[in-house]
Amino acid sequence: MLRRLHRILRDLFSIDARCLGVLRIALALLLLTDLLLRSRFISETCADDGLLPRNFVPAPACWMSLQMLDGSLAFQLVHFLVAGLGSLMLLIGFRTRTATILCWILTISLHARNEFILDAGDDLLRSLLFWSVFLPLGARYSLDSRRQRTAATLIVLSPATAALLLQFSTVYFTAGWFKTDPAWSDGTAIEYALGQTQWILPAGEFLRQYPAILKLLTPAIVWFEIIAPVLLFMPFRTRTFRMMVIPAFWFFQASLATCISLHIFPLIAAVGTIPFLSSVIWPNRPKRMPDNLERRNNSARNIRGNSVALRNGLLATLATSIIWFQAANFGKSLFPVQERVLSLLGWNVIWSMYSNLPRDKFQFSAEATLQDNSRVDLVNSEVTTMERLRLQQFHLSYRNRYFLQTASAAFPEMPTYYLTCLVFQWNQCHAPERWVVRGNIAVTTEPIGTAGPAQTRILLDTAFRAVPAE
Repeated sequence: MLRRLHRILRDLFSIDARCLGVLRIALALLLLTDLLLRSRFISETCADDGLLPRNFVPAPACWMSLQMLDGSLAFQLVHFLVAGLGSLMLLIGFRTRTATILCWILTISLHARNEFILDAGDDLLRSLLFWSVFLPLGARYSLDSRRQRTAATLIVLSPATAALLLQFSTVYFTAGWFKTDPAWSDGTAIEYALGQTQWILPAGEFLRQYPAILKLLTPAIVWFEIIAPVLLFMPFRTRTFRMMVIPAFWFFQASLATCISLHIFPLIAAVGTIPFLSSVIWPNRPKRMPDNLERRNNSARNIRGNSVALRNGLLATLATSIIWFQAANFGKSLFPVQERVLSLLGWNVIWSMYSNLPRDKFQFSAEATLQDNSRVDLVNSEVTTMERLRLQQFHLSYRNRYFLQTASAAFPEMPTYYLTCLVFQWNQCHAPERWVVRGNIAVTTEPIGTAGPAQTRILLDTAFRAVPAE
């Protein structure tokens, strides 16, 4: 009985050390890619002279970011450089456990500094790093494994391996389970999702021409997100099911990425599937093991027997049950501060992607009246200098597209500060006779899927001093 339980637990929750080595490399590459993409606009998103000074960072995020110690651009650059160094250490597997902890802490710090530009991909990345702290990521394909010259365990079975595997499935299962918006029932959800034109890509524009296909795809997505994660943990023919389901996940993410701008979330999700490849690429029982590894494993089995597997299985069940319980409660069993702290640490409790779909598409704009009475767009007009081009590129970037909406919900004074920054940057690039005397921020909303008219609402309208007092 214990031997059979051991086999089932091994098939479901163990991870090949070679997969952990590949996971380590992939995580490091993701972290480096993310840092490079964020570094383009580090001053706008992290420094005090950007769009989110430290006094606008809400609790509990302000308690969890090392970047809150100093708001200067130089300090933020140092943070990025140290984070990049930690990622390189993780990539080559040098002092892997220390590098993993460093990457986890600095990623929390970076995300907490400006949580208004985060998405579900950032949440998943923190979760993968959190569980990786407890795993032997440096057992294969690393400098550590070469330097120590010791045989590492080929198959790793622990609560952390189970939690890492269950974390990925939780993302999709709960995302499908909480799609309770009526649009998912009547088949119009994808139409609403593709109606958000600020995110749509050419393939999504093409699909919008075929509403009948979208109506068929809508329930298919919900059932895929619910059923596919369950199939990953079938206690029989586990390898066969995973050989079918993992490619399906890749195809699903690739399809989403070609229709909607999701930044690096599809890559993070693909990395999350790597641990499942243990039973696909590398079967759990290798044909031949190194002699010293076999002797060590035999010795361990003689001393501890199958009770170790049983203990690990029970701990794994406990750890993963907590994840599922929190996700099933949709965060309602926790206070908001507790939920946010756990989320920033990587113990995510809410995965509600596209659970509630907006019925309107929106677009923010910032316009100004100049001293010569002309009207201009503060972002898109007169992009003739490098400063103006950088400002426009920042506003077109993925992470800034919803910054004003999310930040304004937390701080009513954010639109005023945001407009002041735009006016200051405009005046810096123009002669005094072209300085701003009045500016406004407006939001234009338009119903999705109906012929209703677009409506523009002024969020802020304020005057500015065109010429500084002498």
